[in-house]
Amino acid sequence: MPGMDRREIDQALADLPDRERVPPAPAEAVNVSALLRQGEEAAAARPWLRLALVVALAAIAVGAGVALWPRKPRHEIAEMDFSTYLPPIKTEKAASGEETSPFTGFAVSIDTDPAGAIVSIGGVVRGEAPVLANVSCRAGEPVEVRAVRQGFSPARRQVACRADTLVKLTLRLER
Repeated sequence: MPGMDRREIDQALADLPDRERVPPAPAEAVNVSALLRQGEEAAAARPWLRLALVVALAAIAVGAGVALWPRKPRHEIAEMDFSTYLPPIKTEKAASGEETSPFTGFAVSIDTDPAGAIVSIGGVVRGEAPVLANVSCRAGEPVEVRAVRQGFSPARRQVACRADTLVKLTLRLER
């Protein structure tokens, strides 16, 4: 402030609120070498600080390496081999509504309409339709096939046991 002496400046600064005060300029020069020595002494007083910094940097480097390291998939998906799958079975329609096909032994394939009925063959529950099951029987012996589902009337059918034949049936359940 031009034209004011030092006492007037000090008085003006004292009248200002704390947040508006500006500290006066230092009267003497700062000794930089003394400040640097103080910093070195502080570092020597806390040797763990340097060690902590080295450990932190090493942890960051290891974490980055793990994150960026190329990985192989855990389970490689092998190409599917279709050579072991059987083609659909070709059947011939019989007069009784059955479809038959050559087979080793005697088996029945049961579908239901509606799907999902519980199927029993020869008095043995075989599961939910569609069902494919081998049947132990003698040629000409009758085999009862039955399908039940809640809310529908049971469906029954008798099939004659045949040597080396697969019989395919669709049982229709009525409400």
